[in-house]
Amino acid sequence: MRAAKIILFFLLFLYASVSAQSNKLDSLFHSLREASSDTSRINILSEIAGNYLQLNDFDSTRLYADKIASISKNISSDKGKARAFEIYGMINDNQSDFDEAIKNFKLSLELYEKERDTYRIAILNQGIANAYYSKGANDKALKYYMESLKVREQRGDSSGVASSYMGISNVYSMMHRYDLAIKYAKEALRLKEKYKETKVVSWLLNNVGSCYLESGDTVSAVPYFLRSIEIKKELNDNYGLATTYKNIAMIHMKRREFARSLEYYRLAMNMRYAINPDDDYEMSTCLDDIGSVYMEMGNYDSAQYYVGKAISLGEKVKSYELLRLPYYNMAQLLNKKGRYQEAFDFMMKHLIAKDSTLSSETNQLMHEMAAKYDNEKKEREIAMQKLEISDQKKSKMLFIAIAGFAVILTVVVLRGYLNKKKANFLLEEKNTLIELQKAIVEEKNKDITDSIHYAQRIQKAILPSREHLQRMLPSSFILFKPKDIVSGDFYWIEQWGDKTIVAVIDCTGHGVPGAFMTFVAYSLLNEAVLEHGIDNPAAILNEMRRNLNKMLRQKNDSEALKDGMDISIYAIDFKKMELEYAGAYNPLWYIRKNVLTEIKADKQPIGVFLDDPKPFTNHILKLEKGDSLYLFTDGYADQFGGDKGKKFKYKSLQELLISIHEKTGEEQKHELDNTFESWKGNLQQLDDVCIFGARV
Repeated sequence: MRAAKIILFFLLFLYASVSAQSNKLDSLFHSLREASSDTSRINILSEIAGNYLQLNDFDSTRLYADKIASISKNISSDKGKARAFEIYGMINDNQSDFDEAIKNFKLSLELYEKERDTYRIAILNQGIANAYYSKGANDKALKYYMESLKVREQRGDSSGVASSYMGISNVYSMMHRYDLAIKYAKEALRLKEKYKETKVVSWLLNNVGSCYLESGDTVSAVPYFLRSIEIKKELNDNYGLATTYKNIAMIHMKRREFARSLEYYRLAMNMRYAINPDDDYEMSTCLDDIGSVYMEMGNYDSAQYYVGKAISLGEKVKSYELLRLPYYNMAQLLNKKGRYQEAFDFMMKHLIAKDSTLSSETNQLMHEMAAKYDNEKKEREIAMQKLEISDQKKSKMLFIAIAGFAVILTVVVLRGYLNKKKANFLLEEKNTLIELQKAIVEEKNKDITDSIHYAQRIQKAILPSREHLQRMLPSSFILFKPKDIVSGDFYWIEQWGDKTIVAVIDCTGHGVPGAFMTFVAYSLLNEAVLEHGIDNPAAILNEMRRNLNKMLRQKNDSEALKDGMDISIYAIDFKKMELEYAGAYNPLWYIRKNVLTEIKADKQPIGVFLDDPKPFTNHILKLEKGDSLYLFTDGYADQFGGDKGKKFKYKSLQELLISIHEKTGEEQKHELDNTFESWKGNLQQLDDVCIFGARV
């Protein structure tokens, strides 16, 4: 259900009809020779370029776009320049070069806006939105679809409005807002049926069916798919048939009818390849679909082959949305094969692709990490080759030496000398071997340490900055003390509507395993709040648990992953002076008029399999000016120390907070840190420490 390809038909129809293109081109070339003005030539050249674009002859399309640009430059025609940039953008879009498509479409849009050509302005906004959608940048895609819709509504362009509805529906579908996706798709369907745009009706029927399918309602999906297939067969729309066949394949896969699923996926892929073998975007999705079926079948070698090819094409296209699932599938496959370092790398890539809100610094770090890993891998391979050559030479030399010894041993006079020489040689060889082993161990330790430091930089990059904390909650502080280089504790704060939402998370373990889970927690929180718009703390926890169980494939058997997290989360509405809280094991403490009160958490974690998981409880608290709020993990209270080497305990932490809660955030942080270090003394830190405090 790819909007860029759906809407592309509208752009193409602006230039020419698909039928009798050869005759049409002959006629256009004749008209070009007879043209009496440069403006007429530009219009005819535009139609010629459009015809070649429909034939997927991109070189010829670009040639005539260049002619348009040249003439437009000579006569200073902004409209002609805009047309040339638009055609360049359409070529880029067809070749899945979405960054260049966006660049050229925006240049065209800027010129059409100067001309106040609202018809083209609407089309260009739609084209930009399509390209962003294909890249997986849903927020930007939605913005430009809405701009296109606004212009079309002002123009009274019902058919164009329906096209914008289609794009908006596709974006909401990618955001898993299937209710809104179905709503907009049905509105578009109503308009297209009214104007008897049969081909587009068939696409919209497929879109509605896909939304139902993705939401889990396969019963409602099937009638829409069948109607879509019926129309597409009448129209000989093989591209559209391929799309619907993929959806039929997905239904078979959900029913675990793998042979039928593979049959339909392969049929769809072959159709797509016959239409445009250079469409890397579509080929990547088809390959990943086939790989997913093989993975469900337990055929991991075949799955890895197809998913690997999907990733290669996806990285060529540079689309986050396209790479998200292949990266995740590859991580799962490598994990099942016991290749944990590679699985970790691909899971990190999956999380970055899934959450495009990661900072550019974090993205760059991941690229650096991958490049560093690749370079070091090549260096190790070269070193091993050299070592093998060296070993071969040594073996040959040793053989010659032994043969020589056999002869020389007959000479009694030289026996002692030769024995001594042999002993020295063996000693030197042994020392060399020891040095080599030592170097390998040191290199391995350095590799591991370097990788952990890279992970630390990534973790720091996704944690809220001090400025961000102060902007969200001015009278706040965070005490964050990882036990190791990276932490299994994590904190998160965002604004959604009128609510400021804060969470403190304690993931299973600490160090690298714990840090890995913090990336998962970060992604799940962003998905629940920023993608789905959930601002109720209990609902956020329910959504996180559901998605984590799905991600880790948790179930009631001995092989189920038991990774999870304890979490406390609250949402403050300062207009209402109201706080909502929910917790998985970790409570909320608040101090009012020197009295500390605890709001208890539910005694169940996020993620670990439970026989009877219950919904989390949402607590509501009316706030008063001066209230002090605290969320924390167990690391501080569980730390051993003091004169007797005992735990600090929660009661001592409560007394400490009561004594310092009226101080500024920085002063409280300083007091907590000093007390912790003094208590710990020379003992090792037991666990990660995270305490978040704020004053209303």
